[in-house]
Amino acid sequence: GKATSEKIDELFNIFNLMLTDAKLDSKDKVIEILKETKSRMESSVQGSGHSIVNSRLKARYRVGGYVDELTGGIAHLEAIKEILAEAEKDWPSVLARLENIRSTLLKQSTCRSGMMLDVTAEKKVLDDIQPNLENFLNVLPGDSHGEKMMDFYEQPHPWVDDAKKQMAAIDKDEGFVVPTQVSYVGKGGMLYDEGEYIPGSASVVARFLRTGYLWDHVRVMGGAYGGFCVFSPFSGLLGFLSYRDPNLEKTLDVYDGAADALMAAADDMEKNPDILTTAIIGAIGDLDGALTPDQKGNVAFQRWLINETAEHRQKYRGEVLNTKPSDFRDFAERLRNMKHPSVAVVSSKGAFEKAAEAGKKMELTEII
Repeated sequence: GKATSEKIDELFNIFNLMLTDAKLDSKDKVIEILKETKSRMESSVQGSGHSIVNSRLKARYRVGGYVDELTGGIAHLEAIKEILAEAEKDWPSVLARLENIRSTLLKQSTCRSGMMLDVTAEKKVLDDIQPNLENFLNVLPGDSHGEKMMDFYEQPHPWVDDAKKQMAAIDKDEGFVVPTQVSYVGKGGMLYDEGEYIPGSASVVARFLRTGYLWDHVRVMGGAYGGFCVFSPFSGLLGFLSYRDPNLEKTLDVYDGAADALMAAADDMEKNPDILTTAIIGAIGDLDGALTPDQKGNVAFQRWLINETAEHRQKYRGEVLNTKPSDFRDFAERLRNMKHPSVAVVSSKGAFEKAAEAGKKMELTEII
């Protein structure tokens, strides 16, 4: 939430009301919210299929990605449908689940253990609202002397083992059928092993791939509204994505040609270093983009959560600036040897049938 310092108590009161006194026993309201959520998500699958595909890809390789899928992807949509049907047929069981969630969050002995409060403001404002902040915390259950949670920097979360078992069920090439005249084509996989160091140069190569080869072949020549890739410098996961794409199997072929394109680009950079310089400048521009105050606060909070230090960021920046053509070749080799590659696509039944004839077969699920 956002508020001026004079209105901060009103904001905290809203937070407290939502946490402790929300009326969960309104069956009609809950069903209305579930129907709205279902409708909104089905619309998102049709209009923003690239985001749905990206979520599904990440869910196959990272526990965090799988949690995101459960709370915002295809898996979430399926869960919403099931809860809606249950609410209409057996409302008391849904109400019991909602009340259990709240009681678990507000349990007296553990409420403060997993709580984090992130506030972004000027120093003077932070000083001025300190009493308001303490008052807000004091009215919540629990205190700082309650049970302590595990140190998740040192120990894996109890959910991890179960999540990995569930992730295996979606580790396959999948197609999601909706009424549409375009496709959202995704392919992804791991370029680095778990725990392996990922240099800053990798972000330069991924950006070059996104703004060059994929733009030219998926958007300009392929006719899609967008063609790009998403690379995580933390996990080493690379995902290819297209947006409102008239092609399906041809786009997958473009993705498969990315490694050769990077090899050719590395040769060109040896002859014309300006190409590499332009790529590095673009990557540095991404690192130094302008941020709004709330974005600055969010970035600082995320860095704190993952224990990212200023020294690490400086080292990463140095690796970006020192990117060499050999880094492009290394990235290309990793693409050729991508670990556990998989495909996720949102498209029409006809497009999937055509892709299957071309040898691109997927397990299909009808969404709408």
